[in-house]
Amino acid sequence: MGNDGGSIPTRRELVKEALRNPTTTELKETQNEQQEFHWSTDPLSKRPLSRPIVSDSSGNLYNKDSILEFLLPSKEGSSKAEADSVLQGAVKSLRDVVEVKFEVDVEARSRSNGSARVESWICPITNKTLGPGVKAVYLVPCGHAFSDSAIKEVS
Repeated sequence: MGNDGGSIPTRRELVKEALRNPTTTELKETQNEQQEFHWSTDPLSKRPLSRPIVSDSSGNLYNKDSILEFLLPSKEGSSKAEADSVLQGAVKSLRDVVEVKFEVDVEARSRSNGSARVESWICPITNKTLGPGVKAVYLVPCGHAFSDSAIKEVS
């Protein structure tokens, strides 16, 4: 009865919907969205990837100009701190990145007719499209990108 105006809600009143585990389909969709984002967007500048593209030791792709902007001394400390949190200390100089040379699929470019992603990358050996869902590797000395299956066939 109380009549003091305060009430203590129970858990059942606060939780409207029970927490459930995501299904396998939802997990795969989320993973595919994340992979598509990492294959198409520079995490430092949040702009689409464009040539020249570089990669750090963990395989993350960046625009070379955003890496250069990060490495050059600047007066803005907030953007430097934000970029450092994205890179997590993986890039200290240009020696820490490799310029990745992708083979551009000219047939896909002519079929797209000005869609959102202008370049489609392919493996020069197997002609597989490189992107989300396809394992890709690049050679560190030269930076040429190939599909994982092509490297397995060669070795």
